[in-house]
Amino acid sequence: MNGRCDVRLAVLGISLLAVPTALASGGRGMTWSKLDHVAGVDHVGCASCNAYQGETACTAVLPVLCLKQDGAPVPPGVTPDFYNGWTSANLATTLPVAGTSLTSLSVANQLCASTFGAGWRMAEFHDGGGGWNWYGYGNVRGDLRFWTYINDQRANCWNP
Repeated sequence: MNGRCDVRLAVLGISLLAVPTALASGGRGMTWSKLDHVAGVDHVGCASCNAYQGETACTAVLPVLCLKQDGAPVPPGVTPDFYNGWTSANLATTLPVAGTSLTSLSVANQLCASTFGAGWRMAEFHDGGGGWNWYGYGNVRGDLRFWTYINDQRANCWNP
């Protein structure tokens, strides 16, 4: 590993020694992508993800999708439904990280909070009230997929 990566991991409080062997050697995690952006609102979602087993190798280096819920009302022009919910949140993505560094939800949430501030956490599949896709304020990058977790399946890089 190069020195820059070691320093970044140390700043985030992530120890390479703490990465379980099963995670360090692979596994799969769920990733989402940006579907659209209109009037300050991003539409993000699964877009060919595997919400049950993960579709992206945890060795991939991708941003984490983070959000901070603040109770924002649904903006004009957005019509949420079960499969395209409203998060009442602001969205942002971290710098890219290896999925193997996301050894727990707590580690992922800490990454979001240390990057954006108190109240920010990793985005979850059901944050819009249903699943598969949802809306939130922001303008996240659209050139890469991003790590997103699911709370009721084993499609996260920290799951064995």
